[in-house]
Amino acid sequence: MEATRFAKLFDHSILRPGATHADLEQQAEIAVRLGTATLTVQPHYIRFAVNQLRGSGVLVGTVVGFPHGNETPSMKLFQAKEVLNLGAEEIDMVMNIPALKNKEKEIFISDIEGVVKAADGRKVKVILENCFLTQDEKTLACEWIVEAGAAFVKTSTGYAPGGATVDDVRLMFEVVRGRCQVKAAGGVRTLDEVLAYLQAGARRFGSTRTDQFVQAFQDLSVEKKTVFMQFCPPLTGHPA
Repeated sequence: MEATRFAKLFDHSILRPGATHADLEQQAEIAVRLGTATLTVQPHYIRFAVNQLRGSGVLVGTVVGFPHGNETPSMKLFQAKEVLNLGAEEIDMVMNIPALKNKEKEIFISDIEGVVKAADGRKVKVILENCFLTQDEKTLACEWIVEAGAAFVKTSTGYAPGGATVDDVRLMFEVVRGRCQVKAAGGVRTLDEVLAYLQAGARRFGSTRTDQFVQAFQDLSVEKKTVFMQFCPPLTGHPA
């Protein structure tokens, strides 16, 4: 029970360009066995993932505007509708980084709002790609993402020069002030790091290492597991 709750902190991800059906089958088996929040896949593999995950309680996640985010709002809206029609249940989208840097608020907001409205209550996680941003830009992005109605702000794609940092997660958590949640992705490699990110405010992780994290969690003492459990979502309904 504790390990399953811990696993719900993770979007188990397989987004690498060269992934095959065999790779997807292997990663879907891991996601189902662990009971992760989602299996996050390329749009090409959504229907395949739907079949692999059917009846498991693991949601199908996918990406929009990935990995650069510089498509127009109408392009991202089309992508969102398409992936939802294919069976996606959560979306991780990359924000419009140039629009943020140019202070083009209307474009930036409409870019996210279109996807949020298309998702119709399904979780939309907006990726900042923090390694390209100043501290002020990270703050502004979080404020605008909250205004646009997203469920999560997310640190990174994992395909840029830099990934998550504890300082970035702490900043994002302080800016959103509970109005949405924070997801860490890119470069989280140890269970101690998972705990540090949780303590900084992360409530979801994108990871290819989920199996290792869950095994390491299971090997902890009861006392150490208790420290993690205060951050783990309940098992009733969809993961937080």
